[in-house]
Amino acid sequence: MLNSDGSDHEDRPIPKGGVKDMSYSTVLSTRMSDVNTFAAAFNDWGRDRVLSQGSTAVAMSQTMMGGDRAGEVNFSFQWDSIDAAMEGLVSLNNDSEIMNLYGRCGVTPLRRSLGRSIVERGTTDGKYVSMLMIRSDTTDDATAIANTDVSWGNLSAASNGCRWGQVVAGGEFTGMHFMVNWTDSLDLFMIAATANFADPAVKKIMSDYNAQPVARSLSRRL
Repeated sequence: MLNSDGSDHEDRPIPKGGVKDMSYSTVLSTRMSDVNTFAAAFNDWGRDRVLSQGSTAVAMSQTMMGGDRAGEVNFSFQWDSIDAAMEGLVSLNNDSEIMNLYGRCGVTPLRRSLGRSIVERGTTDGKYVSMLMIRSDTTDDATAIANTDVSWGNLSAASNGCRWGQVVAGGEFTGMHFMVNWTDSLDLFMIAATANFADPAVKKIMSDYNAQPVARSLSRRL
């Protein structure tokens, strides 16, 4: 499952038309005993180390609310291709300084997933991240973009940016869709999310494509 680490932290603007080229996200979910030390190293040199291995963006976050996943620390990487992701992750796993940091901070990797980004709006800036997993029929990208724009019209009242995509390799979540939102207030975002689900246009889209929310997690950026 892709967790709330779908964020990219570099806060880049997203093209008006959505994702300009095909892109993929990998998410590494972990448990660790010393989050503060790892976060300090990540923001000091870790992010640049990851970017030097071919990732176009990387972010660190912690799931605060998400069932049995609460407390997990997640790393979200953006890549231009699946091949680039595979090669970059091998290089990072062979980095002795990163592995030493894993050991010092008591990091236990739990799972890794791969998702395809279909459309994005706004920016990836925000203190918090909402990740909503949805089971629905698959559509062509043009339809997915049009449908996302309907929801974005509601969510943008409290969301800085959103990403709609599909899990490519994620265990039992493979094939499901995900909606990531970045926000500075989860209270305001949940008001916007409630209004979005109440929108007749959104209800019709969900009915037409058999869309059913499966799980939501809420995270803080680190």
